[in-house]
Amino acid sequence: MRSKVRPGILRVTLLGTGIPNPHINAFGTSTLIEAGDQTVLIDCGRGAVIRMGQLGISLGSIETVIISHYHSDHYSGLFDLLMTGTIPQPYANRKVPLDVYGPPGIEGVAEGAWLITEPDRNIRVADKEIDPAHMRIVPHCYEEEGVVYDKGGLKIIAIEVDHGEFIQPAYAFRVEYNGHVFVHSHDTRYNENLIYQAKGADVFIHEVASAHPDTLANYPGVKVAIDHHATPRDVGRVFAQTRPKLAMLTHLVLLPPNPMPMDTVTAEIAMEYDGIVLVAEDLLTIDIGLNVSIIPYHHGGKL
Repeated sequence: MRSKVRPGILRVTLLGTGIPNPHINAFGTSTLIEAGDQTVLIDCGRGAVIRMGQLGISLGSIETVIISHYHSDHYSGLFDLLMTGTIPQPYANRKVPLDVYGPPGIEGVAEGAWLITEPDRNIRVADKEIDPAHMRIVPHCYEEEGVVYDKGGLKIIAIEVDHGEFIQPAYAFRVEYNGHVFVHSHDTRYNENLIYQAKGADVFIHEVASAHPDTLANYPGVKVAIDHHATPRDVGRVFAQTRPKLAMLTHLVLLPPNPMPMDTVTAEIAMEYDGIVLVAEDLLTIDIGLNVSIIPYHHGGKL
């Protein structure tokens, strides 16, 4: 199992930094927040359970999940966590229902999850492995921006963003603990509300999307996707106005058949922002304390 977080530290682990495209190195969006005795998962995309297994994080330690919006890459892993997390083994062993916070529609997700998990649940109950209540989602609906979670000194604030006409509401999150601040944009276009509420962040992670003009012209589906996100120049403007201690890129919408090269993306950001920009990857751990420490998985990320 992974070591406990040191006192006073806000630890952020990027379990998934990808988009809906299946990619072995970039699973669906999922971010683990650890602070004091609090553990919260923000979004639960494809493969979140696998990433926790790689890091030695018990699935049973996750009792609270917060969902930003209802694109599949942000919550499709929820049902795996719900079922696998109850198995009475050291890697899981959750003994309570799963509290899931989400925008309107979360009640339907909870009802659907109860139906989806029924065959597995019935078998495990018959075998006297689990309490059926532990495979239930308890839904908590938040209908506007503001504080979603406030326990043990850890505060998580939803920030309404613009992810497109048919994806409303959608939220970013500002995480506060012991004077430290982490902000994750989740999916959004350039958004003044996010800029205003992201100021003062130690670490600010923002999504980015880009495509060649010929790709946009020849593949209408790519244009639809790009239009729901922030361009590199947009992201540069966001970072320039918020000036985080560390700026990071995630959820890279760089679609085939001719993906935009990463150095082109960063060059466009540099036209607007002169600070350091780090490209995030799955399994990266960020410890925010007296300084900001970035710990890659292959260099001690299991801690």
